Amino acid sequence: MNKQTSKRVGVKDIAAAAGVSIGTVDRVLHNRGEVKAETKEKILAIVDELGYKPNMLARSLSTKKTTRIAIVIPDSSDSNPYWKKPVFGIKKADDELSNYNIEIIYEHFDASVEDSFKKVLEKVCLENPDGVVLNPVFKSATMHYISIFNNRNIPYVFIDVNIKGVGKLGYFGQDAEQSGTVSAKLMNTSTPANPSILIVKLSKNKVFSQHIELRVAGFIKFFNNILKNTETTITTIEIDLQDCDEPNFSLSKAFSEHGSFNGIFVPNSRVFKVAEFLEKNNKTNIVTSGYDLVDKNIQYLKQDLISFLISQKPEEQAYNAIMALFDSLITKKEVKKTTFSPIDIIIKENIDYYNEK
Repeated sequence: MNKQTSKRVGVKDIAAAAGVSIGTVDRVLHNRGEVKAETKEKILAIVDELGYKPNMLARSLSTKKTTRIAIVIPDSSDSNPYWKKPVFGIKKADDELSNYNIEIIYEHFDASVEDSFKKVLEKVCLENPDGVVLNPVFKSATMHYISIFNNRNIPYVFIDVNIKGVGKLGYFGQDAEQSGTVSAKLMNTSTPANPSILIVKLSKNKVFSQHIELRVAGFIKFFNNILKNTETTITTIEIDLQDCDEPNFSLSKAFSEHGSFNGIFVPNSRVFKVAEFLEKNNKTNIVTSGYDLVDKNIQYLKQDLISFLISQKPEEQAYNAIMALFDSLITKKEVKKTTFSPIDIIIKENIDYYNEK
């Protein structure tokens, strides 16, 4: 049999091809009731051959039930503008699902304050949604609340940060360690032999999530393990952006103590903070790298104060996470456990040709 493409394939078509009743097909598609194994295999084979796709709209509307999906992500601010990006993907998914009895519940927290994260998740538990899309910045708190989700059979999807070995439906985000390795390789090809490199970790209250640490680990691993015989010097500093004198104080101190650096690696979207310092202090010819196409990063990339950026398409992360959760809840479609975002290398010469949306 050939897959039908000229018209929508329905349950009646499958039943006719299999020589069984519509009720039997329905039980197989929804995994309800007893059906002989050979009959089930035959029906599933025909489903594949005919290219059957459930009518999600009809199914969701027929239930007359609103499916509620909670989105739990950090809020955006001047020091963390990255989180404006996923909102575009959330709104896109929300628009596409507007006719499917889907309600998106937006919940934002301060990524530098664990209590803020806990309060939002406590509120989500009270809401008792049908599914959750979550950025699990604080691992211990996340473990507590996902145990509640597991007990209530509420499926959840991680974006941006992954926690392995838990019952999540899926993860949408970068391979953080590999992206750090890519950054290191770019740094190595852009600096002199045996460079002096500064790793700058910036965050309010020095809260660095797992994916930040993995990026740093991948970066250092490249120089330590792949280039074993080099004399590369790597200095790491942690900066608390809550302090009004930062990052100028810590960066000035690092340059004073080490003279200068050939390269600077910032493992998050705040690389523009370093670029501002370099511009203010007239420090040039330093290869500087970071993450994400926030407006200020793009500005300094075009001014050559940032050498390259790693983009991970955060809009797509959020959009794909919501759509996967929707498919699982409505059509019972299996979700791929890990969907890695691209590790896109953006430089001054290609930024105008790069479409992130």
